[in-house]
Amino acid sequence: MKNFQFHLQKILDLKEKEKEQAEWAFGKSVQKKNEEETKLYQLTELRNEVTESLYSIQSEPRSISELMQFVQYQQSVDKKIESQRRTVNGCEQEIERCQTRLTFHMTESKLWNRLKEKARESFDENIKQREQKELDEIGINRYLRRATHR
Repeated sequence: MKNFQFHLQKILDLKEKEKEQAEWAFGKSVQKKNEEETKLYQLTELRNEVTESLYSIQSEPRSISELMQFVQYQQSVDKKIESQRRTVNGCEQEIERCQTRLTFHMTESKLWNRLKEKARESFDENIKQREQKELDEIGINRYLRRATHR
């Protein structure tokens, strides 16, 4: 008996590979966003610490240059926070692109798998019909043999 062989298996394999690559890219983009959000959180914590330090040193006698250095450092941290927010936003956009791509490849992969399933069902139905035809033929031959022997 002949085994089922999907004639478009190479295309199906390619579509599955594309889906896997899209899943991998999506996972990497989510991981990258999480890393960038962690950096943003750390910068925000640093900003809070700098602000608290600035408040505490204002109550002590300090030179203007020391206060200015603290303020400049605080502004530098603020710029880093803003830059990090833009980076996180870029990561979110990348996640959306990867998610769209993944959705496309998942849909395409499902379509090709359904096509394979239908081809398999058709193959199985043909085998079943052939077997039934053979059984009918065997039954007819037995009937004819019995009828001719009587």
